[in-house]
Amino acid sequence: MKTNTNFYIKLFIIGFLFCAPQQIEAQFLKKLQKHAEEKIEREAQKRAERKVDETIDQGFDEIEDTIDGKNTSINGKGNSEKQQNSNTSAPNFEEKSTNSSVNNEAKAASPNVVWSRFDFVPGDTVIFEDGPSIDEENGEFPSRWDLFQGGAEIMEVDSEPVITFITDVGNMHSKGIVPYLKNSKEDYLPEVFTIEFDLFFNPSVYNERYYLTFYDRKNQPRSGTSLMTFYVNKILYKATEGSLSNKDRTNKDEVGGWRHVSIAYTKGKLKVYFEDERLINIPHLEGDPTGITFSGGSENMFFKNFRIANGGVKYYDKVLTDGKIIVNGIKFDTNKATLKPESIGPINKIFELMQKQPDLNFSVEGHTDSDGDEAHNQTLSEERGKAVMNQLITMGIQPNRLKSTGFGESKPIDNNSTPEGKANNRRVEFVKFSGKSNTTSATINSSENTVFDQLTEATIEAKMKELPDSFNIPISNNSGIVNGKGTIILYQTSVGDYGKLQILDVDKYTNTLNIKHVTYAYKGGVKSKSNNLQIQGTYTCDLDKGTSENVLRSDEDFWFQVKDKKNTSINPKESAIFKILK
Repeated sequence: MKTNTNFYIKLFIIGFLFCAPQQIEAQFLKKLQKHAEEKIEREAQKRAERKVDETIDQGFDEIEDTIDGKNTSINGKGNSEKQQNSNTSAPNFEEKSTNSSVNNEAKAASPNVVWSRFDFVPGDTVIFEDGPSIDEENGEFPSRWDLFQGGAEIMEVDSEPVITFITDVGNMHSKGIVPYLKNSKEDYLPEVFTIEFDLFFNPSVYNERYYLTFYDRKNQPRSGTSLMTFYVNKILYKATEGSLSNKDRTNKDEVGGWRHVSIAYTKGKLKVYFEDERLINIPHLEGDPTGITFSGGSENMFFKNFRIANGGVKYYDKVLTDGKIIVNGIKFDTNKATLKPESIGPINKIFELMQKQPDLNFSVEGHTDSDGDEAHNQTLSEERGKAVMNQLITMGIQPNRLKSTGFGESKPIDNNSTPEGKANNRRVEFVKFSGKSNTTSATINSSENTVFDQLTEATIEAKMKELPDSFNIPISNNSGIVNGKGTIILYQTSVGDYGKLQILDVDKYTNTLNIKHVTYAYKGGVKSKSNNLQIQGTYTCDLDKGTSENVLRSDEDFWFQVKDKKNTSINPKESAIFKILK
């Protein structure tokens, strides 16, 4: 590797000498040579390290599979769970491709790989929903739940209501809270159902865990099912275990934060997802799920956005019978038209359906509940319908097969007096229409967030080769903000992972930079991301972990430099590369 590096350094310098004007000073050439040597050496080292990491990871995976008894086939065709996960988690647009030898250029133009790996589709009709509501009183027991043993209270985290567990000593796995339902003594989980919720894990705290059982411990007899345990980076159900692919296999995480859980049960088949990965896949679950009991294992653990929904008919059958598909599993940030990552499951199913049925065209129609101002809800529904349409266009559906609109709160399909009713009214409908729409490819460029959302790992890597070097990126100077809200920056972190960030806000009074970012792991998938990462002036940032607090020197990717009250900049660290896209 060293011999090859020296060869490229010499080749670069010789080429530059032939092309450069003769009047260049020797001192400048000396500096240039030194810079070239460092840059090429650094790139060669990063590529070598990544190759070594891949080999080491593959070796460990094979050893662990053998220990777990998952790799026992003599002919190498063992049916390991890890092989199943890697196959089924591949992007759906690749699975349906008619050309298996897709070249690199085609991959660069493909839909967002990270989203396509998430194939969870929420149930059609919500049967239990708890946010919890902003009307809940802080410090009180959550009104949508009933107590089995232990305790729980409403509290506020980052100005948002959540539920926290009041634990006592020992055996929290056998305690907890249950949904407060009129029919709680009966089996209220249908043959096909989904469950979703968000869990919070504290940074650098060991062995935090949540417990879920598939029966109501207060009101129902045992159902023959087992306890499911959620750790910060893995899920355990009996002898079946799944871990996030881009996280350490420990029960502690330096970053922690919120984890989205999605559970799908279909007539005995159980799938469990953590974030955008499927970790558990059990084809024949022992026992019969009849209800839910939920608990946390220690103090300062919170959850929110708990939803149980009834499964439904396949999308194509709905189109044939009703002429439309009603989806309430497409989720957005509160009071915004920004799609949440878990929304891609149903969107991906619509995408597949439109690929299989080239004559099928949809009007994408947004709907809201009755909370808030009627005029605001109308505008919001229109923006959300357009956001979903734009996502389908981004994935490859022809624009003239789609159009969008919104109806606000004017067309409810359920009551607006219960959380479940409101959840059913917050929906996106795909209504079949004949002919072609007037939508063009220009429509997709009208969204402020579209350019950022369209950038995949492959396109980022390709664009970074085209863009000029940006050493220190100015944010503000004596004239004001130079690169402010909306600026998109592409980067390669100190360990060689590609990513994108967009500046959301620059507070010149507090010298604070707010960004959203996505860092992709070189094995595929998302390594870290944030919709609002705040970096204080003079702080460093680690984009591989998505944090600006307690960052080790070796993990630093950039420094938000504040020279004075008017002059600020993003300064990449030595082994990181940052380039402005727009």
